[in-house]
Amino acid sequence: MDTLKLSRREFVRAGGRAGAVLVLGLRAAPVRSESATSLFSPDVFVSIDAAGLVLVTVSRGEMGQGVRTSLPRILADELEADLARVEVVQGLADQRYGDQNTDGSRSVRMLWSPLRRAGALAREMLVRAAAEHWNLPAAECRARDHAVEHPATGRRLDYAQLVARAAKLPVPETPVLKDSADFRFIGVAAPMRDARAVVTGSAIYGYDVRIPGMKYACVARAPVFDARIRSLDDVAARAVPGVRGTYRIPFSAHPRSFRPEEGIAVLADDSWSAMRGRDALSIDWNEGANATYETGSFRAELRESVSQAGKLRLQRGDITAGLAAEGVRVEADYETAMLAHAPMEPPVAVAWVRDGRCEIWAPVQDPQDVRRRVADWLGIAPDKVKVTITFLGGAFGRKSQIDFVFEAVEVSRQAGVPVKLFWTREDDIRNCYFHAESVHRMEARLGADGLPSAWRMRAAYPSIDWMDVKGLDYPMPWETGMGLTNMPFDVPAVSIEACRARVPIRIGWLRSVCNLWHAFALNGFIDEMAAAAGIDPVSYRLRMLGKDRVFAAPNEEPDPLVNFNGTRVDTGRYRRVIEHLAERTHWSEALPTGRFRGFAAHNSFYSYVATVVEVEYDGRGAPRVTRIDTAIDCGLVVNPEGIRKQVEGAAIFGLGAALFGEITAQGGRAMQSNFGDYRILRLSECPPVIEAHIMRSDAEPGGAGEPPTPTIAPALAAAFFAATGKRFRDLPLRV
Repeated sequence: MDTLKLSRREFVRAGGRAGAVLVLGLRAAPVRSESATSLFSPDVFVSIDAAGLVLVTVSRGEMGQGVRTSLPRILADELEADLARVEVVQGLADQRYGDQNTDGSRSVRMLWSPLRRAGALAREMLVRAAAEHWNLPAAECRARDHAVEHPATGRRLDYAQLVARAAKLPVPETPVLKDSADFRFIGVAAPMRDARAVVTGSAIYGYDVRIPGMKYACVARAPVFDARIRSLDDVAARAVPGVRGTYRIPFSAHPRSFRPEEGIAVLADDSWSAMRGRDALSIDWNEGANATYETGSFRAELRESVSQAGKLRLQRGDITAGLAAEGVRVEADYETAMLAHAPMEPPVAVAWVRDGRCEIWAPVQDPQDVRRRVADWLGIAPDKVKVTITFLGGAFGRKSQIDFVFEAVEVSRQAGVPVKLFWTREDDIRNCYFHAESVHRMEARLGADGLPSAWRMRAAYPSIDWMDVKGLDYPMPWETGMGLTNMPFDVPAVSIEACRARVPIRIGWLRSVCNLWHAFALNGFIDEMAAAAGIDPVSYRLRMLGKDRVFAAPNEEPDPLVNFNGTRVDTGRYRRVIEHLAERTHWSEALPTGRFRGFAAHNSFYSYVATVVEVEYDGRGAPRVTRIDTAIDCGLVVNPEGIRKQVEGAAIFGLGAALFGEITAQGGRAMQSNFGDYRILRLSECPPVIEAHIMRSDAEPGGAGEPPTPTIAPALAAAFFAATGKRFRDLPLRV
């Protein structure tokens, strides 16, 4: 009898159907073969087969944000397709798709034009094919509901009848796009395409991939950033039943570029044996200088850093004279804790290195980056590396940081077998690319009108670019550009400085990246200036904006692939999102006794967001969050239902981080290891109401997954202040 490998999900799914279950065997579903039918493929994103089935290639990864729902609707709308006859194909890593990076809230905003063009190309060619068949001018024909019609005569040809002829036509260079008034799917709410697969357990995530002959591996990693192995005793590990060997993950010198920490991988027949083998390893580490890293002393370093001048990232007016002028002076420091991503699915990758080639199945956010970096690691051409994207069980930026893929590739290379390399929850939290802790110092002088006439901001946090720039110890311009140098307010004298901060632990980007720090400090300080001036905080923000204007965001490069923040800042859109939410939440009206609220606004990833958090407080314990309202102007909306889900998810993510998010370090090590000591928001702690107010906008699509997150913590802190009278300048919030 063969040994049965049964996943927990399969066991739970079977148990849910039948109560007590006797599992006798499992059979893998057959792999769907490519159709032998020739396809009409005028563009890399769209194909139509002889039966009229439209195949839309989605080049981005699905991690719950709904790209496999929204992106096909863009193309299908331009194509005039029947959505019931549209099938989604997950794109492999391939430069033909252009950028495939599923981060920076860029999927819809960067594929909006390419997908519209692809749909329009196919539509025009099908119309032309029908016109030729009828010997009529193409202008007299139109595409509608998966067919081409000739309205004057009532003739109609299904796309399936036109594929062969259309495939022989030249591809038009400049297809005409539809007028937005004619959109059928864009702007219409739609449920998540993959919802049934997700809830029934048939969706394939990274942990679900199985390859014949596959072994399992887990790694004992450097306990401290940049630690090195001094000696290894793996005799006991090799003696564990099921263990097939141990393999060294080599040390990678800087620039690190996502390459893993040094470690020892244990390879086994199953995951349990691999973990038991890892526990039996005896490794003596040379921990190096980073073993001195400790949260309290490092935070003191950052405080000292912002007390001194840093590298100037933006200067407007005479800040020295402005701060020395007459008027009320306002000062405050804001601090945030280190965070871990903690996606529901920890990192995992399957790799098979053989015959000068490498194949990878993994929940990665940027498959082309994986392909390029793995090819460099192995010393082979990129076209010898195949990357298949699975569903991502959450990511928040963690799965674009691909050390776990390198580990799987390296073990497979050494062992000569397909390897599933998995991380436990403890591995994930202790060995994260952490969202760094930060300190901000704010100083302002208020003029006679109560508005800031001079404002100096200093920010200290380790730069994410440490991976590629050895010894980097200042925030880079693009980092301060995420919420500070691109702020919309009309202040006569402004100085924004990036202050020194060393890198004692691995850090990376996390949902909303630097906007999390900057929005918290910026909004908190605006509230304090408003209080000093005796002006309502919403009115204060509107007055600070000055006249509506559009200006280029400082510290941005012209390449749209790296422009996270928005190449232009539109203060009119910022104003309107504030006014919209203030009206919808009746901000000017008094609340019932025991109810309090706070406000915050922020611009990021080409979008504009405002949030009101309402709490209930009777003077005992901590205030309880009862409602969150968020207004978002993210440009033209493809799927309102998807935006609503993003806003709700961002509220929960941001609320959990604001209340509980904190990684502390001692001896260079993260002290937290699982959800018992690294809290995430529980269902009972979610507010009863989370309302998304999606604004109508004719602007090009902007980001939606990240922009609603940064406003949660400052709005919550403002609500706590309204309830308790105490200013909250540190995250997580402690009452």
